Amino acid sequence: MSPPVVAAALLDDRGSEEQPSKAVPTILRLGIFVPDRVVHVRHAMVPWLMRVNEKIGPMGYEIQLFSGGALGHDGEMQLRLLMAGVTDITWFPFGYVAGRFPEISLLEIPLLSDDPMALTRAFWRLHERGFFPGLDDVTVLGLSVSPANYLHMADDFDGLSGLSNRKIRVANAAQARIVEAMGATAVGGITATQVAESLSRKMIDGVLFSWHGTKATGIELTTRSHMTQALGFTPSAVVMNKDRFRDLPPKVKEAILSESGEAFSLALTASMMAEADKAIARVKESPDHQFYRPSPSESAHLMAAFTAMAEQWQGTDQDRRDLLRALSRILEDMAAEKAPL
Repeated sequence: MSPPVVAAALLDDRGSEEQPSKAVPTILRLGIFVPDRVVHVRHAMVPWLMRVNEKIGPMGYEIQLFSGGALGHDGEMQLRLLMAGVTDITWFPFGYVAGRFPEISLLEIPLLSDDPMALTRAFWRLHERGFFPGLDDVTVLGLSVSPANYLHMADDFDGLSGLSNRKIRVANAAQARIVEAMGATAVGGITATQVAESLSRKMIDGVLFSWHGTKATGIELTTRSHMTQALGFTPSAVVMNKDRFRDLPPKVKEAILSESGEAFSLALTASMMAEADKAIARVKESPDHQFYRPSPSESAHLMAAFTAMAEQWQGTDQDRRDLLRALSRILEDMAAEKAPL
């Protein structure tokens, strides 16, 4: 397990000159199960943490980062520890706790948009309007939608017709539905850190994964064919224990919220998007990799599958229908306004 990370050390190399003694601050524990080198931690969460600490430090408070599973080895455990008060703040992907937040699974389906920045902005605005009642149990600081997941294959790939009997690693039920719609076999139970080994040992033939994580997980080294069709997203959240937040002094709460919200949410997504763009450019330059663009009929088939998933998701539930309409309306309004993303 990784020891607590001193956030300042991640951003600068200032010396350790002796400082005047001062009162020991009250620590707010931020627990994440991924390493601090992960792009959205290093380039979005740590800068956020430092900005908040600059404001709350003089008031006797400090957020301290516990990364790499030091406090909880996965997203489900992170949320459980947060709710129990073991940690005060955490980040987790909703796929780890899908049953607890069923409405949010709508954002995993690539139907209304393939733009993670637009979806992130819409995600936050829907939350502000109260469309996700499951989030009432926590204080929400940031909401993000990752860059799209794409199909990465270990061998040559020339279309959906070649996916019969191919085993594709998936991370959640939505991904399983998409893989099945492509004619392949969905395989769960493989963590992100196990994907590369599973590919190299021929335990699986491919994986749905976002480009922003292909280098860190070794997927770039164990795959050679990549589909250009977006195949779903991974929504995530930065949240705080509601009781812990309630008991903070008003000025501390104000400082934390002033650095949180839609801007912080977009920063999380933007950091992942930048890494994804670098990965795609890097792989395109390699003669060992190839990209496959679906034919019009294949794209139509996939869009029909996404539509069916959305229809099944909403069913006859009026609240879910209202959420789908609200999401569509927000995305349409942003497109009409050409809102800067």
